[in-house]
Amino acid sequence: MELNKNPIKQALRDGQTVLGINIGVPSPVIVELAAYAGFDFVRIDTSHNGYDLPTVINLIRTAEAAGITPMARVDNDPYLITNILEAGAMGLFIPDVSTLEKARAVVDAVHFSPLGDRGTYSAARVMRYGSVSSAEYSRWSNEELLLGVQIESKSATDNLEDILSVEGIDMIGSGRGDLSNSLGLTGQKDHPAVLALEEKIFEAAKSRGMFTSVNLDPTARNFAEIVGEWKKKAQVVTLGHDIPFIRKMFTEAVKTARTS
Repeated sequence: MELNKNPIKQALRDGQTVLGINIGVPSPVIVELAAYAGFDFVRIDTSHNGYDLPTVINLIRTAEAAGITPMARVDNDPYLITNILEAGAMGLFIPDVSTLEKARAVVDAVHFSPLGDRGTYSAARVMRYGSVSSAEYSRWSNEELLLGVQIESKSATDNLEDILSVEGIDMIGSGRGDLSNSLGLTGQKDHPAVLALEEKIFEAAKSRGMFTSVNLDPTARNFAEIVGEWKKKAQVVTLGHDIPFIRKMFTEAVKTARTS
């Protein structure tokens, strides 16, 4: 039984820009809405939301059924990484990778030998419960999974070249909130020092032929202009989280109704 290629990784290899949304509401309906709206991928954000594994698995199933690529943001925990990949996530984004050792640990958890040290399980869902051989799946996984890491602190940028040297990482992203905090500029995501550090991160990644990922704020007043600018600079553009989207629409609807 043949495994499907990762459409997001293929699009990036072809020089295209892909659009996604972070999923914080643990609802299949949100995933379906993202698919029908035309997003290329959903990134199930387990780092800041109360997900359990059965919920993540069902969201991945929903994404597959709706025709949108399932990805996930997950902490650097080998147990969680293994379970989410075995459930069928086609890409992972790992936050707070700040040292060479952490970068290697991520690659070891995500990839099989010779890239990493991930263990095998012959009856995983992603392998069609055993219909796909371990050898076939391990080859597919090392080629098709999209692995991104976030550089979110001053110490991480100090170790940037070491982190980028680790084979098996495809994509680099920043995290302005934590970057600003590490610079003593908590909450000032658009401070020139934060933007300069982010630019350094992305330029270093591009110089090594890596993809870059940015997370935008869908509630920004000049959202269209911001998206247009970032589409020129990043290949993976995540249009924020579902929760701010919903909050914005709720707030605007109530405001309009009360002032009409």
